[in-house]
Amino acid sequence: MSDPSEQPSQERAEGSATFRRPKEPTILSPAFAAVLFVLVLAGVLMWLALSAEKPSTQPSDDLGVTITVKFPGDVPDATEQSPANLEETEDDQVERKTRATDETAEKEGTGTAVLQKTEKSEEIIIEGELSDSEGAKTNIALVAPRAVINEIIPLALPDSTLLYESNQGALPIIGPDGREPWMVYGRKVPPAGTKPRLAVIISGLGLSADATKRAIELPKEVTLSFSPYGPKLEIDVVSARQAGHEVLLDLPMEPISYPADDPGPHTLLTSLNPSENIARLNWLLGRFKAYVGVINHMGSRFTASPDPLRPILRELKDRGLMFVDGRTTNKSVASDMARQINLPNASNDRFIDHDPTSRSIDQSLAAAEGQARARGVALVVARPFPVTLERMAEWLPMLETRGIEIVPITAIVDEQGTR
Repeated sequence: MSDPSEQPSQERAEGSATFRRPKEPTILSPAFAAVLFVLVLAGVLMWLALSAEKPSTQPSDDLGVTITVKFPGDVPDATEQSPANLEETEDDQVERKTRATDETAEKEGTGTAVLQKTEKSEEIIIEGELSDSEGAKTNIALVAPRAVINEIIPLALPDSTLLYESNQGALPIIGPDGREPWMVYGRKVPPAGTKPRLAVIISGLGLSADATKRAIELPKEVTLSFSPYGPKLEIDVVSARQAGHEVLLDLPMEPISYPADDPGPHTLLTSLNPSENIARLNWLLGRFKAYVGVINHMGSRFTASPDPLRPILRELKDRGLMFVDGRTTNKSVASDMARQINLPNASNDRFIDHDPTSRSIDQSLAAAEGQARARGVALVVARPFPVTLERMAEWLPMLETRGIEIVPITAIVDEQGTR
């Protein structure tokens, strides 16, 4: 039955069933069919075009981007550096930062890290191709925090106002303003705390180039004493002081075994009158500059003889120097006489290498630690034997963990008391 809405109005009004001729099917004209086909095809093509243009990811501009990042481990600011980091060398820091950047590059993409130094920072650029799913490539510049370099600040340069030019060389003097060489040329160290203090002197330097070089490589708190007969004294002393070491002069004095054991042509002798010994002293003092004082080389007879010793100690005081009694004999009166005339002084507690073997030296070093703990302050003297320098190089860095502070010789002036 067909839909009533398709019946003529008259027939619907009459409501009667009347035979009607069946309607003939409607046939679309060829022109209309063609138009319909074109519309359908256009719709399909438009849908396909819109689907193809819709991006699967957000578009990104192919631009170079500069970002500041923190490397793994968060490289701290200069004010947050620990004492251990402050000790780190510039090469170590460069290697560490380059390694951290390479690890970042492996996570983000591929590339080669190139270190570019500037005055205020170190810029590390990854010159690789970082790609996303669409193949976009981006170059990223990583700016590292400024490296903190633990520089060794050289000691004070030779001061012309603290020198007197003579025919025997430039001799140290007290300045017109009262400044004394032993204070000006010393290292500035913090006041003594609760830790025991230990001063270490390596004497006899300047004669062997290799031994001198190895001694200079020891921690800067070690005091280095140079023979007046070294062939390159000025160069060696400058190198030592640039590395931060305080410097002394070995002062040759007559031993009991003289002349079988002869400290050199300018040795101070008990047989000479005071003016002759002063002339020899001036020659010795003019060998190089910017030292804080002297330590006797040999001198077991001279340091036990008050009369020839007294004018020498007085001359050292008048020149603003300090005196270290090497105590080559237990009969030495040098320290007592120095205190009597207020000459800045220190006194050797132990020779480290009387027996220059590893075992004996290690025992002496252990005993030195015990003396420092028992007295609060101690001084040891060593010679530049290869085995001594080797054992020193291993022993010195461990002292801090054992609660002992290594200090230069001027830090213990007049601190030892009566021996």
